[in-house]
Amino acid sequence: MCKLHPLPIPEGRWSVVSVDFIVELPEAHGYDAVMVVVDSVGKRAHFIPTHTTCTAMGAANLYHKHVWKLHELPDAFISNRGPQFIAEFTWELYRLLGIKLSTSTAYHPQSDGQTECVNQELEQYLRVFCNEQQDD
Repeated sequence: MCKLHPLPIPEGRWSVVSVDFIVELPEAHGYDAVMVVVDSVGKRAHFIPTHTTCTAMGAANLYHKHVWKLHELPDAFISNRGPQFIAEFTWELYRLLGIKLSTSTAYHPQSDGQTECVNQELEQYLRVFCNEQQDD
């Protein structure tokens, strides 16, 4: 049995971020997923349009392009072990950059709860702003 480890204590804004994906959404403007990046301290979030098939390399590129330029690299990422973050490329990227990956426990949403709450809010916003024909 694996031993549970506490999540890292953030030292400042954007020092610990959680990353998750909302996938298999109705396609809009060529995208069918959203990469959600949430600051553990300030609770601010970035919503990055992407594809359900986004790979580890794609996720790293999205983070670099949309988040890193504004907040640089965090000390730690929190992820729910989605396939985007288990891939060897991502582990190697984290190792090279000195980033510690803290994974949440599978089927234990409390450990990654703030991102899950933000995801629910974003899904509600998308339902409000997308019309029924999904042609917007």
